[in-house]
Amino acid sequence: MNITLRNCTYKVDPGQNRFYWNAIQNGNWEPQTFDIFDAFIQTDDIVLDIGAWSGVLSLFLAKKAKKVHALDPDPVCYKELLANIELNPDLLNKISVYQTAISDKEEEVFLSARFQYGASSTSILPRKRDTKNSFKITTKKLHHFLEDENIPKVDFIKMDIEGAEFQILPNLKSTLEKINYPTFYVSFHYHFLNEHIYYQHIPSSFLNKVFLKLEKTIGFSLFKKKINKKIQYLFDDLLDYKYIYTADGDLVSKYFLQQHPEFIKNHDLVFTNKKWNKA
Repeated sequence: MNITLRNCTYKVDPGQNRFYWNAIQNGNWEPQTFDIFDAFIQTDDIVLDIGAWSGVLSLFLAKKAKKVHALDPDPVCYKELLANIELNPDLLNKISVYQTAISDKEEEVFLSARFQYGASSTSILPRKRDTKNSFKITTKKLHHFLEDENIPKVDFIKMDIEGAEFQILPNLKSTLEKINYPTFYVSFHYHFLNEHIYYQHIPSSFLNKVFLKLEKTIGFSLFKKKINKKIQYLFDDLLDYKYIYTADGDLVSKYFLQQHPEFIKNHDLVFTNKKWNKA
């Protein structure tokens, strides 16, 4: 399947994700993400794609940047990512692929997925609604990954890791300082964190389903205080960035985020030291 997007063309094997590749081809899948890439990524940049899936964004990024380091622990995603890169010989030297899960600690964990691996829901956070949790992997801290792979320079980080961001972000300050605070685009998965906390405190799958449905229909949240406490200091290690934008390019103040941490329930954010001059 040929994908043409914003003057970039590459080949992919859509596999089980044809629906998403069709949406990408039509320009209907996360257009704001590509706006961010166009605004912040230069031709000599080094990019980390943390949560690369099957290469949806890594292939596009490799057309724009000097080098892309693509990470995904999901066994199906990893194979699809390698296969899609092989279909694009001109990008072989521009993308390095790692079957790696980044976390705040280094330990063996089981990857959880909704119905199957490879479908963009895999997380190191276990959730009751998941049906797959058989694949074991050892997580790695970001600074150890950069050291082990000899990556001294990073200009842009894209992080989309299905809830693990809530573990990683409060522990990044020293790593970000070492790599001079690259532009950092984070996709937040509040609902996965919510499900994980229910999983930790309510063993019954039936009760999990009941309480989550109540939360969705009437707004009742059994663990609202616990979740707010979890995300209260989420941004402390990111406050040295000069600008914070929503994915749509709206400027957000640091004070606002500190006072309204639940804002990330419906908003992904870009942390950067570059001004976004959105047309």
